[in-house]
Amino acid sequence: MKRFACFLCLVSFWVIGCAPKELPSVNIFVTADIEGVFWSRTEPRHGNEVTGGLAVLKTFLDKQTTPFLLLEGGNWFAQTPEGTLSQGNYFNELTATIAYAGRLFTEKDLMYGWGSLSHILKDSPAPFILSNVTLTNGNLPAGAKSWLLTKVGDYKIGVIGLVSPQALKGRQRLGGLKIADPIKTAEPLIAQLRERGAQAIVVMSALGSAEDKQAVTERELAEEVSGIDVIISAGVGGENAETTRVGKTWIIYPGSRLDSVGRVQLSFNKNNELADIQFEDVVLYRRDFDEDASIAQAAEQLRQTTRNQMVRSVGKSEQEMVGRLDGESALGSWAADCLRTWAKADAAVLNASSLRGVLPKGTVTQYDLYNLYPYSDNVTYLTIKGAALLQALEEGLSVPDNFAQISGLRIRYNPDAPTGKRITAVRVNGTPIAPWVTYRVAVTDYMLSGGAGHDGFIDSLEFKNTQVEMRTVLRLCLAGKKAATAPQPGRWSISK
Repeated sequence: MKRFACFLCLVSFWVIGCAPKELPSVNIFVTADIEGVFWSRTEPRHGNEVTGGLAVLKTFLDKQTTPFLLLEGGNWFAQTPEGTLSQGNYFNELTATIAYAGRLFTEKDLMYGWGSLSHILKDSPAPFILSNVTLTNGNLPAGAKSWLLTKVGDYKIGVIGLVSPQALKGRQRLGGLKIADPIKTAEPLIAQLRERGAQAIVVMSALGSAEDKQAVTERELAEEVSGIDVIISAGVGGENAETTRVGKTWIIYPGSRLDSVGRVQLSFNKNNELADIQFEDVVLYRRDFDEDASIAQAAEQLRQTTRNQMVRSVGKSEQEMVGRLDGESALGSWAADCLRTWAKADAAVLNASSLRGVLPKGTVTQYDLYNLYPYSDNVTYLTIKGAALLQALEEGLSVPDNFAQISGLRIRYNPDAPTGKRITAVRVNGTPIAPWVTYRVAVTDYMLSGGAGHDGFIDSLEFKNTQVEMRTVLRLCLAGKKAATAPQPGRWSISK
């Protein structure tokens, strides 16, 4: 995953520069990485308050008094059964009354090929801004524009959209698409938009890839192309909003799963020149904004249709297993055991935040499994020295609300000890960990890339992505004749 080493904030106001309050301004609202979570729900990250969803977004926007532009960055369907069963079509249906001005697609939105995506573009209520994407005949796809120049209040905002050429790499059923170099595309387009009077330039970006070092990143784009005021990043998949600055360009990631909406405030001076930029990650609390009844009803109908299609049993559980973000859990230990057994590894480590639902008592359906693990993370093997494994586990204790769920390990730690010295003992399959010994450890590619905050596993000697999804491993784990049982607690124990 792309990482921004900068400010991290959920609901606080980030001030970029020192714009006087009296300066006239307009807002750009941004959603990205919705990942199929289009409904409001209780969100553990926000105190289990009901947040998010397109119905709440609609009422939030209806309450705005400052002129605004609404953009969608892409990766809108690929992590939930509700999204994948519709192949992303739900977005067109549910957003018909939401004032999106432009959209982008990411690599993840190409999972069903160009044939599927082209119909979504054609029927979309908002145009896709595809500056470096064309058909093989050189024409723009139906439903797409190469740029957008629109007046927001008294100011002209220029928007371009860039997709990584690496999105086509290894993909099937994409023969109808061409993706040009993003840097060579951006330079003349930005100059053209400035000539047409654009007072601010926004780039919607689906660039960069943690797995492909050849991909152009947002940072490289900002360094090499002048005149970009804001880059809106998508395809990151991180829960939290992030921002950083490269020269005069701000790179902003609004977070995922639509529990919040990013607000970029552009302030202008008396010469109608862009003076300052501010960013706020606004949590979409239903108690604050209510929700649009028609969108909420349509969303529930779509979810019910999905449930009806995913009632097939994948196994049974003797008891309900529940996860937790701040410590060891029965669900986390069971999932980690499934991972270690399938991978035939010495140990397995999972981040707690990947486990979003519960494993119900009795029959477990496909729908239950998707709710439990809604992400398409792949299992990855690591070969890692004991010293590096210990360091990775120690660093993981500093990650808030994402406690490591483990298998094959027994760890004693002192949560009150100084950072870097909290773990006092580790055993691997009953034997004390040895700094010089090499271990085989199973994690997900999301963890390896640092997406869960558990960055230390990147110090492995080698790693291999199996391309097998973690959800598949859990389904195989449930497929046995015996019902799943909750592991005994005590893999993590506190020492003083």
